[in-house]
Amino acid sequence: MEPTVDLDEITLRAQRHWIEDGSAELMLGLLMFGQMGVYMTAFALPEGPVMDFVRTFGAQALVLAITLSIVFGFKRLKARITFPRTGYVAIPKPTWKYRFSVWGVFVLIAGALSLTELQPSGTERASWIAVPAFALVLGGACIGGGLKYKQPTMLWEGFFTVLLAVYLNLFTSLRGIDGVAVLMILVGSFMAIMGGFRLRRFLKTNPRPQETEA
Repeated sequence: MEPTVDLDEITLRAQRHWIEDGSAELMLGLLMFGQMGVYMTAFALPEGPVMDFVRTFGAQALVLAITLSIVFGFKRLKARITFPRTGYVAIPKPTWKYRFSVWGVFVLIAGALSLTELQPSGTERASWIAVPAFALVLGGACIGGGLKYKQPTMLWEGFFTVLLAVYLNLFTSLRGIDGVAVLMILVGSFMAIMGGFRLRRFLKTNPRPQETEA
């Protein structure tokens, strides 16, 4: 009798192949840091017709440019550094369950932020919800991914997200969108640093084939 093929294990191995070099964490960290950094800078600008235009359209254009640059850099990094060392593995197409889960995450985050904006300025309850809600979603995704793909750094990132949210809510005055923005910037920075260290270790342990020849 021929041995059965575990399709789930093959899919999981292909997904793990795409994140084992740390480049995915590096990309996500830079995206979070760059995008929210632009928005925080834009909203810190003084009021006025010109500044309102810059805040609305200039920030969007800059965020789009940063996002496309980082994604393009991620693909180039994979093509020039990762694949020559470990070979190319096509990432499996996401299932409908995964797509619905991703959209659910965005809906939860958008709902938490919208609730914060819609509440009267004197009400603090909604402001307290946004940061913990975002941290639970992002931290839970990191911890779940770390357990699924056996990636310790993702576990650290998940715990760091939750602990940072607790600190922001209990020991600072950052609430609502401001708190989420600071959380994203700090978590994004942490993810980028962790991804950079993982990429460095990957390059050391996986030299190019021609570099191993005597």
